[in-house]
Amino acid sequence: MTDPQPKMIMVGVELFTENFPLPADVYTRLPSGQYLLVGKKGEKSNFQSLHMTAQKKAELYVRGADYDVVIQFNLALAKTAVSKTEIPTNLKLNLITGLADSAINDLVDRKIMAGSYERVKQLSGFIKDTVAQVSDVDKLLDLLSKLPKDSASHGMATAAISLLICEQMEIQSKPTLEKVALGALLHDIGLKEIPDTILKKPRADRTVEETTHYESHTMRGVEMLQELREIPSDVLAIILEHHENAIGMGYPRRIRDVKMNPLARIVAVANYFMELLHDPTGEMQAKTPDEAIYYMETTLGQPFNKQVFAALKEVVFAHRRV
Repeated sequence: MTDPQPKMIMVGVELFTENFPLPADVYTRLPSGQYLLVGKKGEKSNFQSLHMTAQKKAELYVRGADYDVVIQFNLALAKTAVSKTEIPTNLKLNLITGLADSAINDLVDRKIMAGSYERVKQLSGFIKDTVAQVSDVDKLLDLLSKLPKDSASHGMATAAISLLICEQMEIQSKPTLEKVALGALLHDIGLKEIPDTILKKPRADRTVEETTHYESHTMRGVEMLQELREIPSDVLAIILEHHENAIGMGYPRRIRDVKMNPLARIVAVANYFMELLHDPTGEMQAKTPDEAIYYMETTLGQPFNKQVFAALKEVVFAHRRV
């Protein structure tokens, strides 16, 4: 491919399961900056066996117009895989890694964060390893596979932003970072019990009963995860409180900053920021990272934990000063 005009998005090799048909044309980027076709739509994937991908040096790309198709194909494959006991858990986790890679690459592509191939793999690998440590990992993967459309990718991106906020806040404890990553990944798990008719309706058009039902997804998520063994209480607190804010105007309990779990404060900021970048209801036009920061700080009056919000701004703006 010699035409550099189409927008290209980098994707993880794990998105393409060996010997499954490719859902779109796949390219790699040459040192010259040009893109070379390495897999045609409909052909069986063999990227795992190629020398360049085996050495973890390959950067695979799809056209921007094909990105959603690839993600939805992978989600459908993941939903099928997690229900089959004969499929190794490691393969199921690779599908999760592929989704994490793609969500984080999208953050890099949209200049929300600075990142290299190694940086993306570091973040997505940490998310995968965190999920893998859950004792009932197959049950957890099953829950993730049943999330509404876009929620899985949103959870991955929220987890990445949350980890970058932790980095800016100099939070280095591995157990703490694992709780943040898992809580952010699972924060919307309760949405699987909310009807699509409510999820797709703009907030302003929902009835009082529909709004109450929607807001119950936080408590529903906690109830669902209590069935899993060894889910830390901090993770449950993140899921319960990720829509709370510092001034007590969130939900479900309308609690103020001082009563929120410290880790929930981080995910609450990351989650709202990501929602502004992509509103699944179409209620408002998606914002750029700069517009989202401005909206949170000026229009809303910055109703979040000040330290966490300052760290988010550093994540978004720091690499531009390099």
